[in-house]
Amino acid sequence: MPKGLKIWLWIVLFMDIITFIYYGRLFLLGLSAAAACMIPELLQITGVSILLFHKRRLGFYIICLSEVVIFAANVTLFDGDIVLSLINSVVVPLVIYALMKPYWNCFR
Repeated sequence: MPKGLKIWLWIVLFMDIITFIYYGRLFLLGLSAAAACMIPELLQITGVSILLFHKRRLGFYIICLSEVVIFAANVTLFDGDIVLSLINSVVVPLVIYALMKPYWNCFR
């Protein structure tokens, strides 16, 4: 696994854990919509972990799926800006794919 991909995945993992904790705090403060966002964040943490620690392509596919769900949740539940939410949901998978592409066959 290339060093740039490892660094990017650690950054994504760290940010996803912080986001998961933030949504958990919002849920405890009474915002029930935050619970719906905790599940895709947990799914993304799982995908990043599978890709980072087990070097499996399945992790990339899980990340893409979770980003689609996170985009839908941001737009519908939190009335987020569609363009900003789309950019946010596209950047992570695209950077991971760009860093993985030369080594795609190295992943199982």
